[in-house]
Amino acid sequence: MSEAARHTPPRRFSWLFAALIAVLALAGYLAYLYVPQMIRRTEVERVLDETAATFTGKSSRLLAERDLLEDLRREMIAGIQAAGVEDPRAEYWIEVDGDDRVRFGVLYSDWLDLPLLAARETVRELEVDCSRPERGASWTCERRDLQDEHEPAR
Repeated sequence: MSEAARHTPPRRFSWLFAALIAVLALAGYLAYLYVPQMIRRTEVERVLDETAATFTGKSSRLLAERDLLEDLRREMIAGIQAAGVEDPRAEYWIEVDGDDRVRFGVLYSDWLDLPLLAARETVRELEVDCSRPERGASWTCERRDLQDEHEPAR
């Protein structure tokens, strides 16, 4: 006949379970540190894109009246600061290179405070470069991370 199966009660502590909990805790902590920086960068890129879109929609008026361009720059700065950039030394620009090229950008530092270690600085230099082949043609805008372009190849 068949023999009755023996079941052993589960152990109360498993090293595999403890390792899994430690890995999940570490992943959660790293997400807590790095996700805000990633969100902040994405929001800054969104503000730059919106500023470029506003400019390209009213480019002839903004190129003719520089006071309106300065107002647009102030709006861009306010939007970037509202996105969480708190660097007092940040640099913001709208550079008009003739009637057919305009660049919108920001240079700021993002600090990561690590316990028991020195704070780590990440420099972000983001730019949206808009150009058109001639007056009356449509604008094309390209987002660039200038910091990646400045770093040497490894």
